[in-house]
Amino acid sequence: MAEFIPLISEEEGNDTAWYTAGAAGIASGLFKVPEGVFSLAAELIDLGLDTNLAGKVEQFFDTINPFDELAQEHGAGRLTEALVSIGVPSTYGFKIGSKLAKKALDARKAGTSFSVGSRNAVKHAMKADRLNKLVQKTPGGEGTLRFAAGVAGGAAGETLVADVEEIGTFGDMFDSAPTELDRYDTKGREDATRKLMNRFKFASEGLLITPFVGAVAKGGKALATRGKDLAYSSSKFDRAVNKIASAFTPKGKLTEEIFGSQKYMEYLKSVDTNRATEIVRNLTKAVDKSFPEMQKVMDKLVTPKEKKEFYKKLNDLLFEGDISKGMLDPNRVDDAINEMRALGVADETSGRIMNSLQDARAHFSELASLTQGTKSELTDVLKDRISKMVGNTYRIFEDKPILGIFNRYRPTGESINKAISFFRDQIAKKDTTRVGLPGPNQYEQEARQIVNNLIDDATRVGKAGDLPNLEFINKTLGSRPGGQFVKDVMEKTGQPPRVIRELFGEIKDPRLSIFNAVTHLSAVGRQTKFLDDLYESNRKLQANGERGAFWETREAAEEATNRAVDIVPVKDTLSGLGKVSGEDVLNPLHNLYTTKDIADGLALANSLKDDFLTSFAKGKDDASVAAQGASWLYRNLLLIPKGASQLAKTVLSIPTHIRNLLSAGAFAGANGILFTNPKDLANAFKEGARVSGLFKAGAKAADNEKAYRELLELGIVNQQLQVGDIKGLFRAAKFGDDVGNVDAVLNPLMSRLKAIPKWLQGKYVAEDDFWKITNHFVEMSRRGKAYAKAGIKEGDEVIDFMGRKQRYGDDFLKKESAHIVKNTVPNYAFVGDFVRLARSSPFGNFMSFPSEIIRTSSGIGEQIVRELKHSRPTKGSNLLPTVWDVELGRFVKNDNPMYGIGVQRALGMATTLTVVPTATVEMAKLAYDVTEDEIEALRQFVPDWSKNSTIVPIRDDNTGELKYMDFSHSNAYDLMARPFRTLALSINDAQQNDETVMAGFARGMYDATTELASPFIDESIWTEAMSDLIGRGGVTRDGARLYTDETSFGDKQWIRINHLVKSLDPSLAKYGRLIKTATGAPTKTGQFLEGETLGMPDEVLGFMGLKPITVDPVRAMGFKLAEYQTGIRNARREFTGGFFGLLRGGPINEDDVINRYIASNRARFNVQKEMFKNISAANTLGVSNPDLRKEFRDRQISMDSFGKLQRGRFDPYFPSKEIIARFREIAKDLGDPDAFRDARSDLMALQRDFRQLDIGESFNQGGRVGLAQGSGGSITETEINSLLASLRSVREDLRKLDLDDEFDFEMEQYIEPEQPEGQAQVPQAGLPPTPDVNPALMQQVLPSTNVMETGLTHTEQALLSNEEKSIRLRQRGMTT
Repeated sequence: MAEFIPLISEEEGNDTAWYTAGAAGIASGLFKVPEGVFSLAAELIDLGLDTNLAGKVEQFFDTINPFDELAQEHGAGRLTEALVSIGVPSTYGFKIGSKLAKKALDARKAGTSFSVGSRNAVKHAMKADRLNKLVQKTPGGEGTLRFAAGVAGGAAGETLVADVEEIGTFGDMFDSAPTELDRYDTKGREDATRKLMNRFKFASEGLLITPFVGAVAKGGKALATRGKDLAYSSSKFDRAVNKIASAFTPKGKLTEEIFGSQKYMEYLKSVDTNRATEIVRNLTKAVDKSFPEMQKVMDKLVTPKEKKEFYKKLNDLLFEGDISKGMLDPNRVDDAINEMRALGVADETSGRIMNSLQDARAHFSELASLTQGTKSELTDVLKDRISKMVGNTYRIFEDKPILGIFNRYRPTGESINKAISFFRDQIAKKDTTRVGLPGPNQYEQEARQIVNNLIDDATRVGKAGDLPNLEFINKTLGSRPGGQFVKDVMEKTGQPPRVIRELFGEIKDPRLSIFNAVTHLSAVGRQTKFLDDLYESNRKLQANGERGAFWETREAAEEATNRAVDIVPVKDTLSGLGKVSGEDVLNPLHNLYTTKDIADGLALANSLKDDFLTSFAKGKDDASVAAQGASWLYRNLLLIPKGASQLAKTVLSIPTHIRNLLSAGAFAGANGILFTNPKDLANAFKEGARVSGLFKAGAKAADNEKAYRELLELGIVNQQLQVGDIKGLFRAAKFGDDVGNVDAVLNPLMSRLKAIPKWLQGKYVAEDDFWKITNHFVEMSRRGKAYAKAGIKEGDEVIDFMGRKQRYGDDFLKKESAHIVKNTVPNYAFVGDFVRLARSSPFGNFMSFPSEIIRTSSGIGEQIVRELKHSRPTKGSNLLPTVWDVELGRFVKNDNPMYGIGVQRALGMATTLTVVPTATVEMAKLAYDVTEDEIEALRQFVPDWSKNSTIVPIRDDNTGELKYMDFSHSNAYDLMARPFRTLALSINDAQQNDETVMAGFARGMYDATTELASPFIDESIWTEAMSDLIGRGGVTRDGARLYTDETSFGDKQWIRINHLVKSLDPSLAKYGRLIKTATGAPTKTGQFLEGETLGMPDEVLGFMGLKPITVDPVRAMGFKLAEYQTGIRNARREFTGGFFGLLRGGPINEDDVINRYIASNRARFNVQKEMFKNISAANTLGVSNPDLRKEFRDRQISMDSFGKLQRGRFDPYFPSKEIIARFREIAKDLGDPDAFRDARSDLMALQRDFRQLDIGESFNQGGRVGLAQGSGGSITETEINSLLASLRSVREDLRKLDLDDEFDFEMEQYIEPEQPEGQAQVPQAGLPPTPDVNPALMQQVLPSTNVMETGLTHTEQALLSNEEKSIRLRQRGMTT
């Protein structure tokens, strides 16, 4: 049997759950509060009487506190214990300080004293006057002074904290920090002095930290209570808070009213697009059915030319007559039906075709009517424009080129020759120097150039809209020959000449005509209505005495905004609002004034300008060639591949679809809808599936489409985050909205398969819509019942979410429920400006999702409070079922009609965030008999991205090996819980390393912040792949080498291309593994995929995003050993190389050598300790030592090193002969004497202290080494020999260290430079003087040591405080 030596026995195993330890920490923290008070009193007594009472007090409280030991078993317990023990006294101290300051300020201002009676009114009046002047001069006035007093009170409260040395300070993490605690235990008065000084240091950090925390709290409070007024505040702090917050909030720089109107306009445009899509789909379906019917009569296939002609006739019918009437000409409809009947088309089919055309005409009329009453001639212009829409649809604008190559429209040779002939004639007419008729080839070259330029310009424009319009013609032709003729034709007919229409590929297809006409009318009509509504709502607000956002004069604007912001005229900054799709619309805001921020916000929201990254990516027509080239490279080498890779990993990946559907269920859970009435929940699920079309392969039924459009208008659906991000990337890259077009990038030969990614995109959105619709119907149901139970009937007055009075009814209920869903379920429409900007950078993946999780989690919290809050003022909490009503003067039942819903929502959030993950892990531990130690051992071998995840352990029934599922990967709300889990794990790790709570807290805060920011700052999928090849030279971010210097050029290119292609791979490997599992075929490595979990093959679970991952500690150890060897090399460089390395050249002194030697061994100690943990974890997971030895041997690590690591013995670094020789060379070259005069004695003392290190401690030396301090000088050869002897002694002592030791010793008495001769020692204030020296004892010591007459070495005399000198002398027996 293989040898197995467990390093942690079962008795030592830790199975205390985080929540148990956390609860124990709260209880223990409450015990620590009185302990802190009594221990402070005991320390003061010890200080005066030279006793040891404080230790006895600590022992007493350890005895009566039953929770402390349990709290210490998990980082969560240590954290909660520390927070409670600090929070209680500091909070009371802050309150007391603030109250005392208020009383003092009130009394002084009144000319009295709150403490003692006043005999001198004049004196107190003078004090009051001085105080009032002070208040006036202080920024923030009286509030700032009260806050400062509260900070001082809080710091005073922190002096009552027990266990300050266990909690630690920030100063402990830095050498020579003023607040670094002294942990050198003594007894009696000296120990009391040390502890009291530690309390003072601990409390003093509160003076620095509390103002920062207060500023954050103040900013948060300001946003919550005065959000809409902050932009106009006279306080720079308030305006700064607003500016920062506006980048991350949905409304950005807009007011709530403008943002709401803007979004409603966008929702209505989505409704119009959806309706147009439905009409086109119905028309296509009906026409496609008519062709086979025609074939029966014609006895032949319908040719493409005949189909085109058929569509042209339908197109002509669609635009005949007055479109504003919304009706097709009945006579023409009858003629068309008769004509189709003659061709063999069934009446039912032709009826469907006519109905589709009729629906389109009705929608045209509806949209055109939106412009009536705003500008008399606009409606007529639109009628004429739409009636000629047949000439406004061209292939050159519809078939956009991709990467400038694929899918590019190319005019026919015939149309090009006609265009050249046309412009040749125009040039000839303009040429006044010509005599007679032009020759056959005269002007050919110039005409051809005009045609080519015209094609290129048309190809480069964005959306088709109503192009080519006069603006386009002016820009492309200008004053060139033929330009005026083309403009004249367009002004008369609304269309360019036929030769231009044929050149651009005129499309006479009613389907495109319908879609483009609706898009055009929707843009104009909805924009017109938006501006009109904006003007009216602003007028009403100002009529009611509110600020509004637009003013008639600059003076009125400046007065309304407290002259705190810049004011700009709308006509100068937002002129584009009055021109939509080539049409001039009436803008009632045109002559008004607004703030620059609002103008910028409206310009961004209405695409009048882009953020700087998007603008750079799109490029500018007037930019230099270099700038255009840079934009092209950025767009096509970064943004489009970034979007394509994200598309591949989401929309085109079936496993991601499954995970998307399952994980989105967390949004329902977090809102508590799973706790609602089962019947209502079942109905909501049914409606969600019906309206979203999730489980339907084809198009939705007409009534489902109508219901979906209603939800579009409410802003609930079609706002999937990942799809929104991808579309945003493609828009920035001038690629268009339809992500299905990316298929042409991947393979232009597969253009017929475009429907596949587009269908998958629809399903990806439907998976998200399903849960939003379900949430919406549950909200409507339970809120409707709650209103009914409260006696609120239709027509009763209610208050909406904006604080406005409304009438209760179905419309109110729909809008209220939609508002809740939009603020509690992620929605792309509410992504902030910062995320939209950062999305166009090379960094981050799907930034919208984490930003929306943060926003909606906060939204759920706000909604819970809103639903639990009592309507009237209360004393105490206003969220409990029974509250003390101040007005009634008694306890009453909470009167919020939504209280039950609030409880459901609170339970849902708590369950989703904590109960589900915790219960899943605990049930798995119970089911598979897994200990907490085994889970911690698993964490040693999981990838970095899973280190702080929720790990669900699974034990293989056949082999007994442990596997795990990364539950966080499928938990949408893990982002909110992960920082707290990271913090607890970091504190837990600090405890194992015998570090302070503060050290673990600081490291955990850094890790948590990094993880929270990683979706925004990490490399994107594509950028990471590029960086692996270019930035990291063929090494992945995880350290895997793709190729070596010896890899052939051809192989390198293949590997590089394959690596980039993998970033665009839609999880194809999972399909292959699934097939191999089903067929029993082995993988390329000969492995059979036979693993099962919960009765399902692991690969099937993996396809659902829940694959159990097998941990192979032996294989993982290979990677760990590579990291170990790199770490050992880097640790050695801490002594020899790098910025501080001793062999970098130039003078070095004693402090440098000792400091870098310690730094090098500290780094080496940490590297070996991490490997010690890896070995221990591998043993815990059942790996034998022989197997581990083989891994070490294979990587050429000696068995002696393995043995020391396995036993936990530290093997310190010592300079090699080559390095020693180099030291000698430097010393010989410089030749400065006496640089290491005291080196030998100092190192001997250091050696003695190394021997005192105990196992289980951390490498946390408190040295105060200043680089290049001291008197300077260089190393002589003789002194180097002396120094090497000392270093060898130190190495021998270091070898006795165990790897679970704490490398903890005080260096200050050895390595600081001597005090210059003649300079008096400055005594440390507040500490007892250095005791007198016993002369008799001095005579015994001085001859054999390097001790001065004071009884101390030169270094000790220079460095140590008076208190520490006393301790050192007493240790030597030199004082009594």
